[in-house]
Amino acid sequence: MFKKRSMDEKWDLLLSEFRSLGGIADNVCQKEGEFGRGVFSIEPNLRSRIYTPSKLMIKKDDICLEGNQIRIKQDKGYNKEIRDFFNYYQDHFSWGGGGKEIVDSFEKGLSSFSSNLKKLIKKFMLVDINQRHIGVWDEVIVREFLNARAFQFNNSSMICPLLELVNHEVTSLSFIKGLDGISTPNYPPINGEITHNYNNKSSINRFFYQGFFCKETIVFSVPFSIFLEKSAIHFICKGKEINDDSIKIERSGSSIFIEGLPIADANHSRLPSYYFEEIFRRIDDVYMPKDILSIILDLNISVRKNILDEAQLIENEVSSMFSKIINHEMDLILSSD
Repeated sequence: MFKKRSMDEKWDLLLSEFRSLGGIADNVCQKEGEFGRGVFSIEPNLRSRIYTPSKLMIKKDDICLEGNQIRIKQDKGYNKEIRDFFNYYQDHFSWGGGGKEIVDSFEKGLSSFSSNLKKLIKKFMLVDINQRHIGVWDEVIVREFLNARAFQFNNSSMICPLLELVNHEVTSLSFIKGLDGISTPNYPPINGEITHNYNNKSSINRFFYQGFFCKETIVFSVPFSIFLEKSAIHFICKGKEINDDSIKIERSGSSIFIEGLPIADANHSRLPSYYFEEIFRRIDDVYMPKDILSIILDLNISVRKNILDEAQLIENEVSSMFSKIINHEMDLILSSD
């Protein structure tokens, strides 16, 4: 069904098959742009849209590596038409269209980090690079490739052909989830690249989760433990990223734990102080020094400077990207101090 063709012909064939299976791909093409390979409008006066129906979504856990190709596991219940489309898509536009090489290069860059830098990242950013890279290297690359591209749909991690080619941009609108599929935002006509916002993450977490640098607007604290002498209490932050407005506070003996703490937000400069005030309110029987937030900010700057010093000892594109992210986060913290 799929003979040898030029890339433009392959793209046209891909869209034809995609549409025949219920997908929508209006006024879109693929080319290189500011964020690397992305999806662009063709006619600037027409609306552009990609819609991937649920029938074309493939569960991440149903995917494997066969030889050097990404395939749907043989024992999973997808028909031949879906399998053929998915194979063609992966071979020419996703895994086999440069995706494997991009992830391989990124993970090799991480693996070249010094042992000291890896220890700091594990302790303060909760990412264990050595653990991440245990196993057969090709299987590591496939896992990270799929993790970075999966969408959450109906409580499952799904690979969404075509939709996953759309790049993330922090100021863009979020993609639209419906009952039967996921669509790019309902933009007016665009002359240029079509982007959407994947989800809310810090720049650090975006880097480790999806392998690129974006100037995200929020920064979260590294893990810390501060002893509050007047209350004889250890105030402990686990250093996790917070994805909603909930504040989880736990008490255990002489310790109080919080999951995470936003310490800077370019869009809401008062968010850290408001968040901390709410923590104060909920543990009003514990004395908190008035300058505790400043102490936490200083601690976060100090940790990031140490990490930056180590990162700058390594010369590759991944460490350079990582250094830019650390500088970006420090700038946001300092601007909100």
